[in-house]
Amino acid sequence: MRHSRKSRRTFSLPDILPFIVGGAAIIVAVPLAILLSAASSRYAEAKKYEVTPTAAVSLEAEPREAPAPTPEDTPEREEPVSRYAAVELTEEDAYILACLVYHEARGEPFEGQAAVVEVVFNRCLSDEFPDTVEEVVFQKYGDVWQFSPAPYLYTAEPGEAQYSAVMYAYNAEEPIVPPETVFFSTSPYNEHITAIIGNHYFCEIVQWYEVKGD
Repeated sequence: MRHSRKSRRTFSLPDILPFIVGGAAIIVAVPLAILLSAASSRYAEAKKYEVTPTAAVSLEAEPREAPAPTPEDTPEREEPVSRYAAVELTEEDAYILACLVYHEARGEPFEGQAAVVEVVFNRCLSDEFPDTVEEVVFQKYGDVWQFSPAPYLYTAEPGEAQYSAVMYAYNAEEPIVPPETVFFSTSPYNEHITAIIGNHYFCEIVQWYEVKGD
């Protein structure tokens, strides 16, 4: 008997291409499925701890107001005190002084007018003279007036400049003449001259100046 010889079949690329593509798809699909599964598990785990908008905590620092200073932290500011705070000044006293400035210094610079008022205040504080403005202005030594316009003082017509000089002198933190200055004239009263303003020489008392109460 004669056996027929089977011929060997050869495969071309078109024949095996489906198998190659299918195998590659399986190789890619399996790891991808594993990765997707792991990612899905991680996403589900993260969802459990997800912070909702209502529960979210702001990471921005909120501005804080500085604590209000306590009385212990805030030192009390001392109010400036005029040298003449101890001198009583009534409306009548202010008028008397304005009249005196009108007669004695109305042609003088403002500082000179205020210095005349300071002389009266300095006398009020000195142990050598009376205590009040009126008593000082109308004081006499024998028959001699301490201020020559005293007999006709109220003939004056003081204006804003004279009243301003009075109030400036009374409230000044830095007076124009020293506290021992108790005389003024167009010529030096003595050799103890403390200031020369305009046509007036301002002088101190020969004895050391003393403030009442010290």
